[in-house]
Amino acid sequence: MVKSNENGAYKRGQELLDQGMFREAIEQFDVVIAEQPQSWKALNSKGFAFQKMSRYTEAVECFDKALVLNPKSVEVLNNKGVTLSMRGLYKDAIDCFNEAVGVDKTSLEALNGKAIALQHMFSYKEALDVLEQAMKIDNKHTQTLLSIAVTLQKLKQYDRAISFFKKVLSADKSNIKAWNGVGVTYQLMGDNNSAIKCFTKILNIDSHEIQAWISIGFVYQKMMKFNDALKCYKKAQMLINNRYHHKLFDGLASCLTKLSEFDQAIEIYKQIFQREEGKKKWDAQRSIKFVNKLKRKKAVGELPDIIPADGESTSGGDDIPLV
Repeated sequence: MVKSNENGAYKRGQELLDQGMFREAIEQFDVVIAEQPQSWKALNSKGFAFQKMSRYTEAVECFDKALVLNPKSVEVLNNKGVTLSMRGLYKDAIDCFNEAVGVDKTSLEALNGKAIALQHMFSYKEALDVLEQAMKIDNKHTQTLLSIAVTLQKLKQYDRAISFFKKVLSADKSNIKAWNGVGVTYQLMGDNNSAIKCFTKILNIDSHEIQAWISIGFVYQKMMKFNDALKCYKKAQMLINNRYHHKLFDGLASCLTKLSEFDQAIEIYKQIFQREEGKKKWDAQRSIKFVNKLKRKKAVGELPDIIPADGESTSGGDDIPLV
């Protein structure tokens, strides 16, 4: 995100961005662009707003226009790289990050962005090599430490991953990303109870932290406590006033499928399909076909119980962490 300048509409757009009011922010940036067509900063911020709305094609178009005006902007190159990565165009994203590093070899954002794209390509060792470069620039940089931890997690080096997450927590005990990382690592290790404790710590820091509610819901799904999972997803849904959130919608649709609420699941997958691009869009399309198949089997009595008898939650939601 770019810093505010003296333009009133631009400053108002930045404020709206920070409040999550992306459509309204775009309207303000359009006012700036109409008055100052050479404002690459307004184009960059407009692209950032589109990115947050999962409108990746429009975001990239804005970044490309900004780069025509300022081709050496590391900030715009990084924003474009992140957006391309979100679309699943990881090689193109890496090209952007490499270009950013070519302009500024100390750009930790570019190095971390490249490492994350490599992670998505399952090139974990290459990602670690890039992160080692970042560590030489700043060995206490929070995002770099988190990225190393996530990469080690992907390599199934769980103890080492936790040690890097804890390095972050030693400097900042309220770092939500680090607590989430430890929780996810415990979950991957099969220690669901420790995972839930970590996610609950996040809620003790901020009870409105959406990802923590989603993560707890996901763990409950793994434990086959689908009703408890659904309550967590509903809590997250309430906190964001039912606004679109990919991970939440995906978890909610999956949970509803497990509970044989097929019509509701299909409607949510349709929303994901309408809003996303690339892999997420096609995953949603496949899920719609799969749930429709389950729905037809249920209609003719050919669908076995999705939830085993001993998998039902008997807690009535009582074991959902209270904050």
